Amino acid sequence: MIRILLAHPSRLVCDSLRTALDNQENIYVVGCATTAEELHFLLPHGNLVLLGTELNGENAVDVLEEIRTTYPETKVLIMGVSEQPEVIIRYIEAGATGYILQNESVEDMMNKLEAAHEEKAIVSPAMAAAMMDRLTHLANLDTPLAYIEARGTQFDELTSREEEVLNLITEGCTNREIANKLIIECGTVKNHVHNILKKLEVNNRHEAASIYQVHAQSSPMAMAA
Repeated sequence: MIRILLAHPSRLVCDSLRTALDNQENIYVVGCATTAEELHFLLPHGNLVLLGTELNGENAVDVLEEIRTTYPETKVLIMGVSEQPEVIIRYIEAGATGYILQNESVEDMMNKLEAAHEEKAIVSPAMAAAMMDRLTHLANLDTPLAYIEARGTQFDELTSREEEVLNLITEGCTNREIANKLIIECGTVKNHVHNILKKLEVNNRHEAASIYQVHAQSSPMAMAA
């Protein structure tokens, strides 16, 4: 049984989707969330999330990373995206299982929901090619030396607080856990994460954590140890 959680800032969109999905076999809609708080409350009850590109002011990338950290087995499909490979790849790297384009039909959506539930993905040839290019790029950076040369002095641009946040990200902490540890607001943590990703020129916190680990292992102090 596919237990779907709808997450979109528009209650009208949620209700329309629920009406369409309620008529499908093997699907049960566990609820509709229009805010991040509602989403986190309902997450334990679903195994697949249909997520809009934003949720009451929160970017879907941030929401995706929270879901992947707290409920890694839950699959997420981003809905209502335009067919821009760089945008879709960013969602996938943040944890999305798949995507539903703005101009796709209910039948297309159903096919992608079923594919995701069966551990499969439906992508266009153009998207498949873009993903291969991205994998090739990442493979070329898969050595400490390449990472160091590519990053240069970017880590020096981080503030001491951003370094603290990045260190906790590397330990696997969620934004809420980081906020509790550093005794700051969750919104402040999100701002720090945004700045870290921008300064390091990465798409998500997991990529930031990966290059931070390589940077730490390859630093002069680490080598001396």
